[in-house]
Amino acid sequence: MTESAPQKGGLYAALRFTGIPPSWLEKRPKLPSRNWLIFIGVVGSLATLYVDDRRKCKQIREEYISKVRHLAEEPLGNAEWGRKVTVYSCRYPEDQDHERTMKYFKKYVKPIFVAAAIDFDIINGNHYGALTNKIVDDIKKRRREMAGLEKSHDELLQQVQPLRGDRAPAARQKRELEGGTVIIGRHTLKEYMEGLRRGWSESMMPRDVEEEFAQTLSDEPFADQTIQAQDGELPSPSSFNTSSPLSPPSNVLNTNQKVSVFGQLQRQQPSKPIPVTALDVPPASIPPQPAFGLIPYTSHLGFKQVPYMIYDFFTERYRVRSGAEAAFNVVMGQKRPFRNRESEGYPSDLDFDKQSEQYIKTSWRKLPKRIEDAKKEYYKELPAKVKVARELAYGEREPTRSEKANPPATEVELRSQRLKKELKWKEDLEGWQVLRDDVHWDDRFEGVLEVYMAPDLQNYTQI
Repeated sequence: MTESAPQKGGLYAALRFTGIPPSWLEKRPKLPSRNWLIFIGVVGSLATLYVDDRRKCKQIREEYISKVRHLAEEPLGNAEWGRKVTVYSCRYPEDQDHERTMKYFKKYVKPIFVAAAIDFDIINGNHYGALTNKIVDDIKKRRREMAGLEKSHDELLQQVQPLRGDRAPAARQKRELEGGTVIIGRHTLKEYMEGLRRGWSESMMPRDVEEEFAQTLSDEPFADQTIQAQDGELPSPSSFNTSSPLSPPSNVLNTNQKVSVFGQLQRQQPSKPIPVTALDVPPASIPPQPAFGLIPYTSHLGFKQVPYMIYDFFTERYRVRSGAEAAFNVVMGQKRPFRNRESEGYPSDLDFDKQSEQYIKTSWRKLPKRIEDAKKEYYKELPAKVKVARELAYGEREPTRSEKANPPATEVELRSQRLKKELKWKEDLEGWQVLRDDVHWDDRFEGVLEVYMAPDLQNYTQI
């Protein structure tokens, strides 16, 4: 006598009439295969690490926001302004995204400032040396205002409508000192300190840097094909001499002759040198400066640093805490003198975030070589462009169909492009040198510069 099949339960009978295939109802569960278990284990572990890290990031951010939220609730008078800081950032070496440092500030530092009702201005250098030049120009303008050679916007506004309270020029300067300066990364500190040194050391008189640089460029790339004017008449196009090769410009000072688009020589009057007065002598000391809020920053770039990128992706909480702590120190406003040397076991501030330099791509050292190669390639192609521009300008031939669709650059445009390229190469080399060197120091900074430090909350009075 054969055994009867086990009876199905009522749930089986109910589900069977819903249209579900019987094979699905009779299928017995089993463990996944070895490969599936490995996949589920790896994905589950990574997901757990990610979720746990982001949860801790939120907790850290909320912790510091709660510490400063009460500052935003303090009332201000009708004539009072809230505290305002200036944030400086610049392009990180070999990073094509010149705004990445600024994005770091907005993601990890800005939330604490917003919670504390701290206003801020962002000044970002979009190429190497741009931040240095910006600081130099601002300091020289301030020196001219201090010497009475130029009036600030506030002083001009004061003449039209007197400003009172915190809006008066003197009060605004006081607020700038109390506000502070936030510097993102060691590379930004280098450009900032170089700008500070040059701004208080060089002549304060305004300069046309582009015009001065144009005077140093040789006209050799255009001279071999220059049409000479005789008896006030333009020569024929056949007088062009395009057989000799053109070489890159030398650093020899050019003559005062300038060639127009029609090949005529124009005399250019040399610029009169600005007399150096007693007011233009660099000061022996500099006025008080806003305290520094130093925020460490490292950018991992390139294939070799992919492991660091992966690690950073799952440990974002460390960057959140670092940015929040630095912002908290700026908000609370407790200061100490800037240390230009190691003292009492404390490291020098000139070595701030020095460990980040070991992660800069090695290709950064080859920037001068890349610029040199780019110049050779540019001047190799320039003769043909000059020849085409002059042939079309003098009607020596008709433009081709492609030239009609995309007109080639004229000689004036070629000269302008060349000046911009040379100026860009020069600025990149100067910025490269600043970022390659250590942080520059001037003895006049001693006792003037300060740094925000972690506050002693027990014995602390807020600024």
